[in-house]
Amino acid sequence: MKTLAIDTSLAIGSVAAADATRTLQIALPAAGEHARRIGSALVAAARGLGWPVGDVELVGVVRGPGSFTGLRVGLTVAKGIAWAAEAPLVGVSGFDVIARRTVRLVEGAAGPVHVAYDAGRGEVFVAEACPAMGEPTGFRLTPPRLVGAAAWVADLAPGSLVTGPGLAALGDALVARPDLAVAPRDAWQPTAEDVVDVARLLHAAGMHAPPAALVPDYLRPSYADESKPD
Repeated sequence: MKTLAIDTSLAIGSVAAADATRTLQIALPAAGEHARRIGSALVAAARGLGWPVGDVELVGVVRGPGSFTGLRVGLTVAKGIAWAAEAPLVGVSGFDVIARRTVRLVEGAAGPVHVAYDAGRGEVFVAEACPAMGEPTGFRLTPPRLVGAAAWVADLAPGSLVTGPGLAALGDALVARPDLAVAPRDAWQPTAEDVVDVARLLHAAGMHAPPAALVPDYLRPSYADESKPD
């Protein structure tokens, strides 16, 4: 299946094109350049496999968590391509993508994967990906929650496998917990090539939606929404 995948959820993003046997990923520069570079990168990735963007048969995009601007860029482009090509569109969770990538890169990983995103203000946005054979991706995610970073690290059980972009801001707290299993840095970030795999699994399970129905999952409400009275 000719697939295009997009991840612009964080400062460094990527796009990928894939067919039955090959995947070509192209890295995107810093977040401020995503909107300008994403179109040409997708064209180049598809052409690298010998087909035009218009021939795509499935579009996958990280719907969050992530930055406001980055997610809007990725979802807008994914929706436009899916609509123009009349291709199914699948929004995937960055938690799922990182959990699958972590298990692939960490030898012997079997238990729950604890994934953290840096939410600023000394907080992390976290979820656990628990192995579940009945789920399309192989994991069942717990509801994401916003918690204090230090408290989250302190409450983890010994031996917990931790990963995600939020670990980059937890240096001292992680040093204080040498009993945790910290995934290698290469597993902390979602990548478009991993989005391909997750999107295909969800598509096979019928979990796609009309472009208009796909909305981003942000790290936290906007400052304006947080300021609204209850």
